[in-house]
Amino acid sequence: MLPAYRGQGIGRRLLEACIEKAWSKGMTRVDLETRADNAAAIALYEKVGFRREGLARNAMRFDGVYYDCVTMGLLRA
Repeated sequence: MLPAYRGQGIGRRLLEACIEKAWSKGMTRVDLETRADNAAAIALYEKVGFRREGLARNAMRFDGVYYDCVTMGLLRA
């Protein structure tokens, strides 16, 4: 995301809209994974209710560098 748009709640609103769409379609669980070093994303996901469920070592590779991934899940309340 461009720096000028950070901190305005855009990502949270998009995430919440996606979750609501999933619930409206009958889904009862949403899973995701993100790089373990992406603290901002992890904080956002936790704010909307996702919980950490695991760590996958060297699960993503970008530009020849491997990164660990945090797996997270959200269950419908």
